[in-house]
Amino acid sequence: MTTQSRVNQPAIALVVITDLDGTLLDHFNYSAAAAQPALKRLRKMHIPVVFNTSKTCDEVAGLRHELDNTDPFVCENGSVIHIPKSEGGGYNSEILGTSYVQILKVLHHMHQQGFHFRGFNDMPASEVAALTGLPQDKAWLSKKRAASEPIIWHDSDDALTDFRNQLEAAGLQLTKGGRFYHVMGQADKASGLAFARDFYQHLWDQPVKVVALGDGENDRAMLEAADYPIVIPGEKQTLSIDNPNAVTAPRKGPAGWNHCIIELLEKLQ
Repeated sequence: MTTQSRVNQPAIALVVITDLDGTLLDHFNYSAAAAQPALKRLRKMHIPVVFNTSKTCDEVAGLRHELDNTDPFVCENGSVIHIPKSEGGGYNSEILGTSYVQILKVLHHMHQQGFHFRGFNDMPASEVAALTGLPQDKAWLSKKRAASEPIIWHDSDDALTDFRNQLEAAGLQLTKGGRFYHVMGQADKASGLAFARDFYQHLWDQPVKVVALGDGENDRAMLEAADYPIVIPGEKQTLSIDNPNAVTAPRKGPAGWNHCIIELLEKLQ
């Protein structure tokens, strides 16, 4: 074990892995203000907070700075892992899924097949901004993708089933997030959780427990793989997951996130 890892040994061998939009960040204004008390407490205890999000690396980089987060993070629904370099800035990154270029090739073929959908690659930043509520500069960052494509579906339910089947035949998958469907390779947010567990068990040289927080269907696999799954109520519906330890936050977004993290820390200390 390195000197640095001894210095950062946590008060509890716990890792927090969290979705962002609608979970740590408010669904409408993208603020994490209501979660600041819990975030500060976690930081004081040296418990890492690993973002596991559909957002891109460029989007998360700014958010990490705003929230004073220096931990590894997982982007594009488990498709890309980023570990900050110890010197010189930047990240060591690994794509777990399928490259963006290959995904776009498949989607171009699907357009030619007559399926009606619109992806971020088809949209100017102004359209992405209108759909997400992001300012245009941040919407532009959301278009800089490495291994997944968010889409808006403009076709029938039957066509969606056929679309999903053809994606699977091409080695891709379709998952539903809070706002969009996401086309991606064979990775998911549970891949991100497995990475975080292994990374910190190796770093700390001891078993770790993982608490996961999420609100969307694309968070299901992550929540079901967690030791302490916390379901944040969604804007349209609230997930019911297959994990006996699951709890549902009493409030949406960062307020619910804050409540449940503080409650769990009180229980574990």
